[in-house]
Amino acid sequence: MGHPDSNPAGAAIATALGASRRIPVSTDAQGPLGLVQLRSELALRLQSDGGRPTDPAWTIRRIVPFRPAGWAELQEFAARLTAQGRSVSPAQLAALLIERGLAQLEEGVAREGDSALRAVVG
Repeated sequence: MGHPDSNPAGAAIATALGASRRIPVSTDAQGPLGLVQLRSELALRLQSDGGRPTDPAWTIRRIVPFRPAGWAELQEFAARLTAQGRSVSPAQLAALLIERGLAQLEEGVAREGDSALRAVVG
């Protein structure tokens, strides 16, 4: 996901714990740890000025199609994150996951060139 200092959630945790150094961890975490990472990142990024919380950097809005099963999964994970104390919509979760996927793709292209890009689309 880029340079370790580019993760605001990691920086906040490191500061809170008084860490002298940070070691990047895979962003491919699944299960409870993955949800904790998502919840932490969303909590830092979503801000409210009286309305629905959002990331102020999200200034472009587009319609993105989903398979019904994919949207259902986003709804399920958003509900689980919301139950843990932070209101998260399926679309907000999708936007964050797209950003994470793009960062991973960018790293792959930097390492392997366009072959990494072709591997994604087949």
